[in-house]
Amino acid sequence: MPEGPTASQAPAGAPGAVPGVVIVWSGAQPTVQVYRVPPAGLIIGRELLQATSDDRISRQHARVVWKDKRYAVTDLGSRNGTYAGGHALVDREVTVTPPSVVRTGRTVSVLLEDIRKFEGSTIENRHDAIIGASTHALWAQMEQAAHAGKNLLIIGEPGSGKGRMARGYAAVRGKQKADFNPTIQAVPLERVANAKVETLILEQVGKLGSANVATLAKLLESRPDMRFVTTAVMSLEHLGIPADLAQKLTGQTILMPPLRDRPDEMAFLVHEAVRTAEPALQIHSTLIEMCLLRPWPGNSRELVAEVSRCAHTVASQGKNNIRGEDLDNDAGHLMIGAPTMNAAVTPTAIGGAKRRRGNSRPNSND
Repeated sequence: MPEGPTASQAPAGAPGAVPGVVIVWSGAQPTVQVYRVPPAGLIIGRELLQATSDDRISRQHARVVWKDKRYAVTDLGSRNGTYAGGHALVDREVTVTPPSVVRTGRTVSVLLEDIRKFEGSTIENRHDAIIGASTHALWAQMEQAAHAGKNLLIIGEPGSGKGRMARGYAAVRGKQKADFNPTIQAVPLERVANAKVETLILEQVGKLGSANVATLAKLLESRPDMRFVTTAVMSLEHLGIPADLAQKLTGQTILMPPLRDRPDEMAFLVHEAVRTAEPALQIHSTLIEMCLLRPWPGNSRELVAEVSRCAHTVASQGKNNIRGEDLDNDAGHLMIGAPTMNAAVTPTAIGGAKRRRGNSRPNSND
């Protein structure tokens, strides 16, 4: 997660942290269901879920217990098995470190050290973006900055949604806007920022060049009614923007978290990508599980592109169901050493006894 989390993005281990489970997929639909894990543990199953079309989850499927900053995940004799970090629980219990992904039947959950920001949250589709608890406060800050007429700097990894937020800022202002990206526009900035433009969206500012930087300085000085929203991967000073210009452009800063820190939004992004690409395809829960387990260095842009491509491939093969194994092996994995949902599990013997399964591979009917 980028440095300087907002108040709504409590860091792991924060005072008063509440361990819990965020269910992000159940049956064939994305969802956000949030449950605290009591000292005795939480039982995930059909009895717990508020609403589900999952016909593969048992009434009491698995138990999760929080102890010593880790989770013990125990399968309760379910018919279709429990999977932690993408691996079947061949032994009765495993220990995982949050954040970790658990699949019970066709329900996918994320185990977190602190679920407070997700409690009572909803998913919105606003400003052409899927907005959940992970970014809701940031979008609210953007709207406040636009209404207040503050210049805005949005910092985040490539593909994390900075451009959508910048366009949302322009839409909230309701003034004539212009976009300038020196890597794709051959014309100079002075021709783009004409007299009618009152909101200027700046991208790739590290590649402006001296002439465009000079024009930017002139605009900041001579156009008091013009507002600037800038997207960048780091602070402007580190991109070669003079300190005085950087200060003027940074009226307010928003740090956009990477997709891997937004599990509540990811399932909805996958669902929308498949529905848009191939509406007839059914989405299997293993696709959501697989997406959560990968770091996605290209963030939302990469996720949507890869899932859409995969959906087209699956449909062309005459299949009616898109699963985790259909996703390309390299998709979402191109950043070496990137943080991801914890895929490591540690078997835990319970009373020295282990439960054997006839087959440790995922059930093709689960």
